[in-house]
Amino acid sequence: MAEIYVSGIRVLENEVNVKTALTQVDPLRRAQAAQIKDPRKRAQSLAAGLLVQHAAREYLGENAPAGIYEILTTEQGKPYFKDFPDLHFSLSHSGQMVLVALSEQQVGADIQEWKELKADIAGRFFHPEETAYLRSLPASSSEKAFFDLWCLKESYIKYTGKGLSQPLDELDFTSVLQGGGFAAFEFTEDGSRIRAELIEVPHGYSAAVIESI
Repeated sequence: MAEIYVSGIRVLENEVNVKTALTQVDPLRRAQAAQIKDPRKRAQSLAAGLLVQHAAREYLGENAPAGIYEILTTEQGKPYFKDFPDLHFSLSHSGQMVLVALSEQQVGADIQEWKELKADIAGRFFHPEETAYLRSLPASSSEKAFFDLWCLKESYIKYTGKGLSQPLDELDFTSVLQGGGFAAFEFTEDGSRIRAELIEVPHGYSAAVIESI
């Protein structure tokens, strides 16, 4: 089972804290964050970098080496630990929140702040069953359901590491919402099974994680 870590970013909107944070993230994250001018986006990036370092040290426990763990990316942009190739992780940030998922299996995770809905999104990326399910819900619960589904889609993209080249409208995650927040599937091309789960986060956000089983 994946270990989930969630944190806020507000403290990193302070310039003094930014300088300290830049010394505590991996070199790749440091270079990326240093180029970001928008305070919130920079805080999101740094918070994600700090959280993944903390999560890895906590996950490794007594076997955790000292220092900052270097992170590289695949050709498709999927990040991984240079010295811990068997420790998989996925990170995400939105609004005032960041999320990291760690697992000994392939994993993808996503968090999204609820924002104004775009009507064309469901038609382009949602399965017909998902669209029908959303339409069946009362207005009071449709917003959360929309972003729950979107997080599941994004988590799957991160899980496979193949980006938007995969046909997301062919994936039906309706059973996750109807089944208490988790379900198992055989979506992957090699036939391996995955577990999709919604994560409990503060109101106004949705989050999900997908990992191999």
